[in-house]
This record gives sequence, structure tokens and C-alpha cells, in this order.
Amino acid sequence: MRLIFSGIAAVLLRPWAHLGTILGVSATVLLCGLLALAGIGLDGAFARSQGVVRFQVYWQKGSDPALVARQMDWMRALPGVVEAKAFSPETALAVMRGSLGANAEPALPGGENPLPYTMLLGFALPGEDEGFARETYARLAGVDGVAEVRYNPVAIDAMRTLGLLGSRAALPLAALLALLVGLVVGNTVRLTLLRRREELEILRLVGATPWFIGLPLVCGAAVIGFLGSGLAVTLLAFVWSEVAGNLGAAPLWLDMASPPLWLWLALIGGPTLVAALAGLAAAMESNA
Repeated sequence: MRLIFSGIAAVLLRPWAHLGTILGVSATVLLCGLLALAGIGLDGAFARSQGVVRFQVYWQKGSDPALVARQMDWMRALPGVVEAKAFSPETALAVMRGSLGANAEPALPGGENPLPYTMLLGFALPGEDEGFARETYARLAGVDGVAEVRYNPVAIDAMRTLGLLGSRAALPLAALLALLVGLVVGNTVRLTLLRRREELEILRLVGATPWFIGLPLVCGAAVIGFLGSGLAVTLLAFVWSEVAGNLGAAPLWLDMASPPLWLWLALIGGPTLVAALAGLAAAMESNA
């Protein structure tokens, strides 16, 4: 335990000496983590979108709010509806302001809100009914006061393809992450051994075992991997919250569920383990 704590203390008491390595590990984990989050998040969103066709319904400007409310209730009750989001002109304007950013303000002609009542509808697509989308489009467009209906099933197919590509890239990304972390930390441990060459030779002469010399190096390397990956995961969580909020708003309306817990643990535990193994390999190489 004393050797373990001495290896940990060597990093924690001199963090600036290892800052470059920690940032290198962090940058590697951050890059691979961004790609992994994109693949898993998009794959999950597209899996939930599979078999769902979405329609955006726009009412005419100045429509009667009471009539629109009854029509929206009727649309929610249509067969096959699996999701429904309604927006008043005020809500739609707030969404637009949020998408433009805090420092941008949409131009309102005459100071009036030009946006109409809007509704986003998602229908479960019947497997054998090829005319379902066209029939639903005609049904929604024929509602009194509806000015326009939009739907784009081609975009859903394109997103499914991207999600499939993301899932297939998961294993190469994990291998790349392990390789880069191992190279960064392994080279750092080798430099440490070179700087302490005379000290280590004296320890060997007085009978220090390879384990006595190598264990603190392995623990120190693991701490570097843990700090670097922990910093990267903190940044990834912040980026994810921002991206998921933007993708969940107009015009994409992608429901990005939170990444699974195992992914966060893997992004921390994996680099920590690889860093420890890299430190062990460098220490064994020095002893040899």
C-alpha cells in the first residue's frame, strides 16, 4: 500500500510536471468520446424513429385559437399517432429565439408575431401500406384553416444510415483510443525512467526488486489516465447537454436520450487501465 500511495502522490503533489500528459490523454479521450457519443446518440434516436413518419402542420395566420385547439385534439386522436407536439405562435417564437442564440433577435414586421400555430405529428408507419404517408398528408392538409403540411420520409432513411455507420465505427474507435492513450502515457513513463536512471540504478544495487521500482510507476500512470479521462468526460457531459438541447429543438426535433452509464464508465475506466498497462510495460522494459 505504501508503494501504491507513493506512486499516486508523485502525480498529485506535482501535477504541473504531468500536465502535458494529462492534457494529451484528455484530448485523446475527448476526440474518441465525441465520436462515440455521436454514434450511440444518433443510433438510439434513429432506432426510436424507425417506422415513424413525421408531419409538420402549419395553420393560417390569424386562425381562431379555440378552433385550432379542437383540431389539434382531433389530430392527437388519429390512429397511429405516437408523438404529438403543439406550438402556439408565442411558443414557436420562443423556440426560434432559442435557436438563434441569446444575442440574436428575429426581425418582427410591424412588431407583430408572424408565426402561425404549428403541430408536429409522428405516425407509426404500417409495414404493408405504401400509400399511408400520402393519405395522411391529404387528410391533414384538408383540415379547415391548415395552410401547409410538410413531411420528408427520405430524411429518416438517411439518418438511419448514419446511425448504422456510427455503430459499426465503435470498435475501431475503441482500438484507436487504447492505442493513443498507451502511446502517450507509455512514452511519459519512459521519460520518467530516463530522468531517474541513476536513482533507479542505486535502488537496484541495494537490492530493490523490480516490483518495488515498478509499482509506483504503474500507479502514477493510472492516476494520469484517470485524471485525463475524468477531465474529458466532464467536458463531454457539458457538450452533450448543449448538443442534445439544440437537436431537440426546431427544425430537427431529434430526441437524444442520455448516454448509458456504461459508456461514461468505459471512457474513464478504459483509459485508466490502458495507462496502467502502458506504465507496467515501460517499467518491465526498463528492468529488462
